[in-house]
Amino acid sequence: MTKRILNVENLETAFYTDEGIVRAVDNVSFHLDEGETLAIVGESGCGKTVTSLSVLRLIPFPPGKITGGHIYYRGRDLLELKEKEMRSIRGNEISMIFQEPMTSLNPVFTVGRQIMESLVFHQNMGKNDARRRSIEMIKLVGIPTPEKCADYYPHQLSGGMRQRIMIAMALACRPQILIADEPTTALDVTVQAQILRLMTDLKEKTDTSIILITHDLGIVAQIAERVIVMYAGEVVESAEVKSIFSDPLHPYTVGLLKSLPKINEEQEKLYNIEGSVPSPKNYPKGCRFSPRCERAFEKCMTKKPGLFACNGRHVRCWLYERGDEEGGGLL
Repeated sequence: MTKRILNVENLETAFYTDEGIVRAVDNVSFHLDEGETLAIVGESGCGKTVTSLSVLRLIPFPPGKITGGHIYYRGRDLLELKEKEMRSIRGNEISMIFQEPMTSLNPVFTVGRQIMESLVFHQNMGKNDARRRSIEMIKLVGIPTPEKCADYYPHQLSGGMRQRIMIAMALACRPQILIADEPTTALDVTVQAQILRLMTDLKEKTDTSIILITHDLGIVAQIAERVIVMYAGEVVESAEVKSIFSDPLHPYTVGLLKSLPKINEEQEKLYNIEGSVPSPKNYPKGCRFSPRCERAFEKCMTKKPGLFACNGRHVRCWLYERGDEEGGGLL
């Protein structure tokens, strides 16, 4: 029987600025099972990264603050732990691959030393053992001559190799959960495929649960089992990956899928969702997607929809208020 390893309930994260309160994550709930890959998708500015940083309690304060909800990891609420207890989990049991490996790696230390740091801190390893493990991790992520690479500085490595080093750092302590925030951003197609294959292989070898943050639905189709679609700080749809691609329910999900280029069809112009994500300081009164939605009606403009259950999934749309198929056939 599959065990639940992470349960996020009604998470709220806000940033307090001179111009007002920015509600970046608003009442977000989801779960993650052991050995599962969960994808969180949506446009830039939808709250994906802030959600992942909240799980690790890495929201900078000030101006950011987790203002509500619970984050249960193996039954313990991470929001109630003291910082010392949280440090023992962060990077050890729950680890993260950050965006932009060039800026995430410290330019004045070798990559081997940066991998060693978490091993010394979390695993109480001596320097010699930690160096041996760091070389093993570099080899594991497919970098040739790992002994030499361990003594390289970040600027001596290509973008793809730096991304592999970030994965090696994240997996060094054999975490139970790996959060991958846009792990293939700015990489060419060949390197993207290598990184995805690497993550899939490592998941099978270590049985690590993965939360994949991305806006690339092609990647989601390859490696995820379940998908959460976020818009304007909220979850608007959650379902198994096959259901999302074969029968999307929320108009925003439909728009994302229609935006994908079709290889087997001639397209003079790619589809795009009109408008942009609203400012977190001034969300629309009703459904937050209503100003951009082709199927919006009066109720959408005035009243905020809940997250309705429909055919084994959840969707935040008034079309599915009764949980039936009346809103189907959107593609």
